[in-house]
Amino acid sequence: ARAAKILGIPVVINSTNMNLLASIIEVWVGMIYDFLEILDLPSRQEYVSVAASAFRDFKVASSSSWHLAYLTFRPLVILLGILSHQVAAILRVIAQHSVAHGWVAAKEGYFQLKTATIWFVNFQRELPTSAKYAELGAVGILIALWLLRRHVRNRRYVERTTAWYREKKRRALRRYRRMVEKVAKTSLLLALTLPHLLYIMAALLAKRMIPSVVTYLATRTYLNAILSFWHPLYLTILAISRLSNHLKSYEQVDTAEGETELPSKLSGRNPEKAGRRGRLVTPSMLKKQQKQKTEMKALRSEVEDLLKYWVVYALLLALFRALLLLPIFGRILNVTAMTTSVIDSTAQPAKIGRWSTGRKAGLLDKFRLSGRFAEELRLAFFVWLRLMPVPSFSGSEVSEGKRSEKIVEVEPNKHRPLDISYDFLSPITISAMNSSAFLTKTESFSGSNNDNKTYFAIGITKFRSILDLAVMLRLCSKNAQDWIISTVVESSSLVPAAVTLVMPSYFTSYGVIYVSLIVPAGYSSRSCAAITRQKTSAELDSLPLDDSRRYLQFWVVHAMISVFLDFISPLLSWVPFSTHMTWLLWAYVQLEHPTRKLHSFLEKELALLGLVSSKDNQNASETLEDSAVVRSFRKIMSALPSNVESKSDQQALAEESEVNASTHKIVEGSGVPSEGKRNGVNDSGQ
Repeated sequence: ARAAKILGIPVVINSTNMNLLASIIEVWVGMIYDFLEILDLPSRQEYVSVAASAFRDFKVASSSSWHLAYLTFRPLVILLGILSHQVAAILRVIAQHSVAHGWVAAKEGYFQLKTATIWFVNFQRELPTSAKYAELGAVGILIALWLLRRHVRNRRYVERTTAWYREKKRRALRRYRRMVEKVAKTSLLLALTLPHLLYIMAALLAKRMIPSVVTYLATRTYLNAILSFWHPLYLTILAISRLSNHLKSYEQVDTAEGETELPSKLSGRNPEKAGRRGRLVTPSMLKKQQKQKTEMKALRSEVEDLLKYWVVYALLLALFRALLLLPIFGRILNVTAMTTSVIDSTAQPAKIGRWSTGRKAGLLDKFRLSGRFAEELRLAFFVWLRLMPVPSFSGSEVSEGKRSEKIVEVEPNKHRPLDISYDFLSPITISAMNSSAFLTKTESFSGSNNDNKTYFAIGITKFRSILDLAVMLRLCSKNAQDWIISTVVESSSLVPAAVTLVMPSYFTSYGVIYVSLIVPAGYSSRSCAAITRQKTSAELDSLPLDDSRRYLQFWVVHAMISVFLDFISPLLSWVPFSTHMTWLLWAYVQLEHPTRKLHSFLEKELALLGLVSSKDNQNASETLEDSAVVRSFRKIMSALPSNVESKSDQQALAEESEVNASTHKIVEGSGVPSEGKRNGVNDSGQ
């Protein structure tokens, strides 16, 4: 009423309004009391007692937790204190000795520097004037070379020259391909033969214009050996390393897939659904798999090219060695004794031939090739075989003088010099081996009844049955049976050459050529054909690649053994039956188990020497001192006579003299005459 009065609002106060307001307030108060009863608030005394109990419990729990933490971490704190004390003591001792020794080393270094400076100054004073000028000139040249190197690196002359060369090479190859494509539109055969004709013209032009350079490169450098032997060997070693890594990754993938499929088969679920549930294939995994497939495809092409090259190299080498053994061709092709000097090209007729006995040159000597020409021809052939580029182009077929609408795509890998040589030579070795008792593992292990089987294959089948019986009776293991059958099957190709073992060395030389070159070339051709068939299939099988790795390993072992035999050939010429022992060596090396064992030994030695990277973690702790080369060198050096006594001998003599002196003192102290005095010999030995 006062507020309404202040605000100027008329308020009517009567008993009815006051009763209504009192009833409303009474209702609200009752509702508040009912709500408080619903909340069931505790009383003050009860709340205080519970809070005091909680505080006492919290105090007890905190005390127990602290006691537990103290008992738990007390040993660790004590141990850390002891260790820190010991570490502090060690660091204090190290610091004291380091400072002391550092001070001594600094004084010694100062003394040495002072002595060296005085000696150098005196030495320079004693030099003549011309020597001083020469030293200044050498120092100036070194400074100029350093400045030139810095200038070249800053201006990037090397990178710019390399880029310019690549650009010129790319343009030249592009023009060359365009020219070949234009020729291919007219004649496909002419386009295929044009690169080879151009190479022959370039080789003849180089021989005509710069004959001394060609002769020098062919006879005075190692270019022939690098192109034909060492560079393919290096590429083979790298390919084996990368192929081994890829095969290991594929084996791991196959093992993981097998472990994923096995539980799904046991549970009766769909393998694809189980695989999706068990292992999620992410886009990164798909990208990685695609990358692995691309790398494996490129690696397969590289392995195929290497196998083709070693087949061509082996067959050409076998042909040349076989012709050298023939009487007439051997006289014509024997150019080892005719290699004359490049500078002194005039050779006396009496010196021509193998014997320099002053005899006159015969009729065959007129047809004999000179050493320089043979080396130049070899250089030209291997440059053509390995380095000549063959472009890819498309040509059109010509029929009855009219050009057809059909376009023929020509693959470059089908008309390279390597493929041409391989297609020409590989059928020879395959036909030679098929005409003998040559077998493969699949043919010998298959139980199919084939009427065209040889007697040797039938005999191996019977022998396999006997070995099955022996395995059943536990007379030999399954691994031993597989090894015996594999060895017999691989030795089947050696049957034609086995006859030469009972013949003189001249005929055994043909057997050595067959065993060391023809047989591995035939197996490599079979492996190369398996890789070619695998390219056409959609699935990737690691078995042909593993077989190809085995033959690549053989060619590495073959190269090392060939180098070793050529090195000791003068000694072998004096050893009886050395040709027969060489035959047996090559027959043993071409088997699978010896090949892999020898290659692993060579790989380990090359890794210890630092020539290749090591992939085996077991050999990570071995050093260069553990290699067979270093150990053999040490044994040879220790076996050589020396006039210097070893350290062990000197120690033995010193110990013996000390024992004699102590014995002499004991004898003198006891009053017993020594042996020399008893025999009438004085101390001087007289």
